[in-house]
Amino acid sequence: MTYLHSGLFASHILFGSLALILFWVPLFTKKGQLNHTRFGNHYKVSMYLVALSGAIMALMVLAFPVVIKGEYINNASNPERATYVIRLFWAFLLYLSLLSFTVTRHATAVIAAKQNRKSLQKLSYLLPIIALITAAPVLFYYGFIASQTLLMVFAVLGLVVGFGMLRYCIKAQVAERQWLFEHIGSFIGSGIGAYTAFIAFGARTVFEGLGAWQIIFWIAPGLIGSIASAFLCKKYGKLYGIKPVITSKSAQA
Repeated sequence: MTYLHSGLFASHILFGSLALILFWVPLFTKKGQLNHTRFGNHYKVSMYLVALSGAIMALMVLAFPVVIKGEYINNASNPERATYVIRLFWAFLLYLSLLSFTVTRHATAVIAAKQNRKSLQKLSYLLPIIALITAAPVLFYYGFIASQTLLMVFAVLGLVVGFGMLRYCIKAQVAERQWLFEHIGSFIGSGIGAYTAFIAFGARTVFEGLGAWQIIFWIAPGLIGSIASAFLCKKYGKLYGIKPVITSKSAQA
């Protein structure tokens, strides 16, 4: 089982690195161009694979912590506490995988649906969003009792983003071309998830020496993403002569 987890981890890093690169291509190419659409689809597939591998790894650790992380647990001064910390961290990464999947899927689904949102109102589409909303208070609670600010921040973020997507899907009417701003906010939101995951896995050890200050590097993608989303919404709002409505995904800070 450890070999399977290691293989998934290697795949997770590979597809995650690919997504980090592909993210910038559609961001800097004009909407409707071949490169924008093609690389946007490549990015979507990469993010789906990142979310899937991350979710499977997290579920494996949550179910079999001693098997997957036995060396760390056995060498800890308090194995029971070490097991709890490991499960809490991987539960957070499971939530982050769900968040990344839902916003990436939403970014492309709203483009396909545009003003006809019947496909977004199907139960199969809404269930992952409902799961994101439902799990948020649980994550916040465990983050609170463990004094883990990061978990509480992302629990609130997931709740806001989830309700934003749910509201867009089931709302009786939406503004003209609101799907465009929903697409921009969701696409950048998925990039925030990708870069946050990169910090969680790849760069976490680099920032450990910073203590509490390392949370800045976790939140930075959200701050930068919010600015980029606001800029792009304003840009396309002027292009189409409509007032941009900033979505909840663009407020991921």
